[in-house]
Amino acid sequence: MAQLTGLSFVTGVMVDPDRPPDLRRSTLGIRLLGTLVSQDPRWSMASIHELPAGSARSLMLSDTIQGARVFAIERERILLLVDGRLEYIDGTGSVAPVPVNIQPGAALGRGIRETGAETYAVPREDVTEALTHLDELMMQARVVPSFRDGRTVGFKLFSIREGSLYSRLGLRNGDVLQRINGLDLDSPDKALEAFHTLRDARRVELQIERGGAPVRKVFDVR
Repeated sequence: MAQLTGLSFVTGVMVDPDRPPDLRRSTLGIRLLGTLVSQDPRWSMASIHELPAGSARSLMLSDTIQGARVFAIERERILLLVDGRLEYIDGTGSVAPVPVNIQPGAALGRGIRETGAETYAVPREDVTEALTHLDELMMQARVVPSFRDGRTVGFKLFSIREGSLYSRLGLRNGDVLQRINGLDLDSPDKALEAFHTLRDARRVELQIERGGAPVRKVFDVR
């Protein structure tokens, strides 16, 4: 039907791509902290702050939160399906942002130190800072799914900015992130699961492919 009409049907909502639907700001207790938008929507991710729990969490396409379902993740907002209608949330509103000890203009990961060959010490506050500033993190490099023989094998990094969090972690252009703490990054669900482990992890083991060869990096979070 979608091919015949040019319309998209998602969970009962019909969307004409040439006529964006009327949207209203959601009244749910949610504030958008940042997004990572992929060319494949299944890999896009949003970081939000939720009340009444007062906690930060991550969302991907079709996830549910406070009775709403994630319909789309865009650069500046996410669209939610609430009782059959589309609403949006962005970085404004009455929900207080997650407090993070960061100075304006300070670089993400400024406290990271290299302690040995492919080993690093990472302050806990740097982890929290990065996970709650996905919009800034997104601007520091291009991260896209990497495929081999039609199968997803991880995330590939391009255009890494000098002095960025990625460079501070010893990552290079062309690196393919394949595994985090034993979790393969070969599907959106596994990528989200791995992402969630970073918030409380004391040790992060990252398996990457660099120039066709495996490289293992270890980060001790203190």
